[in-house]
Amino acid sequence: MTEDDFDWLSTSPLGEAACVTMVKTTDLDAVVRGFGGVTGEARSIPFAEAGNDLDEAYAVAVAVCRQGEYVVAIEVNGFQGSRPEVLRRVSRLGETVSAFWNVEALTRFSYAVDGRVKTAFEAGADSWKDGEDPDCLAPLVAEIDWAAGHRRTGLLHLATRLTGQPFTEDWLDGEVLVVPIAEHLEDVRPVTPGFEPLEYQHPVLAAALRRAEDEPLLTVARAAVDEVAASAGLTGIPGGDVEFDELVRMARYEAGASGYAGYAPGADRLRLVALDAVRALRTAPNPLTAAFKTIDAAKLAKQLDRLDPAPMLAGFLDLLGNPPAPSGADGARAGAGGPLERHAWITDHWLGLAASITYARSVPLDTVAAAFGGITLGAGPVYLTDTEQVALRREKDWTIAIAFNRSPFAHEIVDALRPHTTVLNIGWETRGNKLAYFAQPGHNVAVIRPGQDDVPAPLASYTTSLPAPAGNAAPWLLALGEVVTGIAFTPEGLDAQHTLLRPG
Repeated sequence: MTEDDFDWLSTSPLGEAACVTMVKTTDLDAVVRGFGGVTGEARSIPFAEAGNDLDEAYAVAVAVCRQGEYVVAIEVNGFQGSRPEVLRRVSRLGETVSAFWNVEALTRFSYAVDGRVKTAFEAGADSWKDGEDPDCLAPLVAEIDWAAGHRRTGLLHLATRLTGQPFTEDWLDGEVLVVPIAEHLEDVRPVTPGFEPLEYQHPVLAAALRRAEDEPLLTVARAAVDEVAASAGLTGIPGGDVEFDELVRMARYEAGASGYAGYAPGADRLRLVALDAVRALRTAPNPLTAAFKTIDAAKLAKQLDRLDPAPMLAGFLDLLGNPPAPSGADGARAGAGGPLERHAWITDHWLGLAASITYARSVPLDTVAAAFGGITLGAGPVYLTDTEQVALRREKDWTIAIAFNRSPFAHEIVDALRPHTTVLNIGWETRGNKLAYFAQPGHNVAVIRPGQDDVPAPLASYTTSLPAPAGNAAPWLLALGEVVTGIAFTPEGLDAQHTLLRPG
């Protein structure tokens, strides 16, 4: 076959978005179970009549039929067959291939054997691949036409080459078993530094968790589960992980009509959140992940109960021994070498998560403080807080203002100061923007997004001495600050006495 043999696809019900999964087995019922099918609600109908069931009547559904040595699962506007959680289950029955595409031009080809996903990738010979053996299909993939307009057909052509079963239009003419799906649960994935909500909402607790040993982390995770289970009145939790996963899966399915994603009645949703917390504790890949995930669930439970989670979070911190919040250099040391190497320390420092640093030239510290409109709290080194705070100090001819968690109104600070002086603001968030604002009296504000935009003229003379941004942009932004001001932003400087301010 060639890609041209799939021209019928564009005018079929699968043309815009679909997932076709082929499993080398004759056990249709086992494939249905592997997809999470609710067999009690299955029905056999012609595929031509299945459109509404697959796309409208059920939130998630699959049409299943036998074709030669394979059981084929077809989803209209679905993607269950592309999920590793499903692929691992069905591939225990036999060699499995899956082809997925949608209206946003996203694609996915997956190949799984013996309960392991060997490779999975976007359509294209040069696309990034993951799996246990990412390049296992490389010779076949290289022979497929992946040109624009051929990606969907290329996926099916590759499936045909692997299975020997050409997916033809007449597969859609016969009778299929339409089965609603109670989705299998996603794996509990390890936490990703810099991307977890708790790090931004409660950074002191998050920092304490990251520095804790395994047993205290598990103690906190168990306490979080107890909190959410008590809120939900959840008792009699099954002992086996497989049995428990089935309970959570079916509970979500049964609550689907009332909208688990946010609209289920309070008591129902609390029970689901509690079940999720228990599952996170049982199946998390490490204690740190267990603590982060269960605390997130406990916070949500308090919010659903319209209760302030702060006392509970303080209790978790107490279980960790109430360690002091990170402050100042925190053991970091400036590097040697070029500008990026000298500032690379910021990457692993607690300020590396998110920060906003403003430099204002030849103006009193009080003028900069007034731009933030804040209340003076006292003096001390820069330290991590759950509440917004700015630390100001004078160095050479500049006032430096340092804020943890990038200020959402940085441009307003620049606007307030630029009529009086030259001002530079640099800021970053691991999961968000990396920006620099630069302004001089009587001139417009210049903005840099490192590595994304051309350098505006007012900053061009400063950036010629800097290497191109690479990876994390925070060291580059600190290097820019040094070039503009002549001041190296060192970890030792964070230990100096600052005026501490709560912005208004």
